[in-house]
Amino acid sequence: MKARIAFFLVVAIGIGSLPMSSQRQTDSKEPLTFDVASVKPKAPDERGGIVHQPPGGQSYEAIGAPLRTIMTVAYTVTDRQISGGPEWIDSERWNIEAKADRRGTSDELHAALARLLEDRFQLKIRHETRELPVYILTVDKKGPKMPVHDAADLLHEPIGGDGRGGLTGQNVTMNYFAFFLSRMMDLNVVDRTNLSEHYDVNFHFVRDFGRGPGDGKGPGDGGPPPVLPDGPDIYTALREQLGLQLQKGKGPVDYLVIEHVERPSAN
Repeated sequence: MKARIAFFLVVAIGIGSLPMSSQRQTDSKEPLTFDVASVKPKAPDERGGIVHQPPGGQSYEAIGAPLRTIMTVAYTVTDRQISGGPEWIDSERWNIEAKADRRGTSDELHAALARLLEDRFQLKIRHETRELPVYILTVDKKGPKMPVHDAADLLHEPIGGDGRGGLTGQNVTMNYFAFFLSRMMDLNVVDRTNLSEHYDVNFHFVRDFGRGPGDGKGPGDGGPPPVLPDGPDIYTALREQLGLQLQKGKGPVDYLVIEHVERPSAN
């Protein structure tokens, strides 16, 4: 299968958070919970499509987002990793405002959001691990080229794009970066860089919907590559600008199977 880069999800949904176990942890033994939480259907005339952590490290907000999309953020999975559930988890949109009584890491806020969904939507899921074709993210032989983020700066800006192939992010772990790339690619990306620092990433590439890494072919017909704007494809940009590379392989992919879900009661 050729690589296909799907931008619509990452552009529409702001994700200022990191996958489980990738973020710096606090010393608190008590799990973070949202003491104040509102879950309401979106008004018909209200704009939406955002799930993010507002500044302050104490809250989560969703504006007009489907439950499936909120789940991808809470459980840090791609849309294709969620199966089951009724049609309304995709079609009906929700507003969520949730705040805890203390600051937490992005991991803790993720877990709190997941618990909120499980409570308000009576959501029950089953995890399945499948060994599947993936892209493996490794360090190029010349080494990483990303600046290490100041450890004292706890700001976690979401990785964002300009709609033309430019992507930037601050305080990014490689585990999260692999997750972000997974949202853009046709296969999940598994982090095997062994890089443990937090980095600032800034790179630009040309969207090539036809080629895989090193293909040099057109989309599926063995013909010449299509005419593209000037600039590197994502594989070349990762290698030349960030010192990373993607290679096809096999790896574990976590799947969520929805066993039960209900619309929340009025609150």
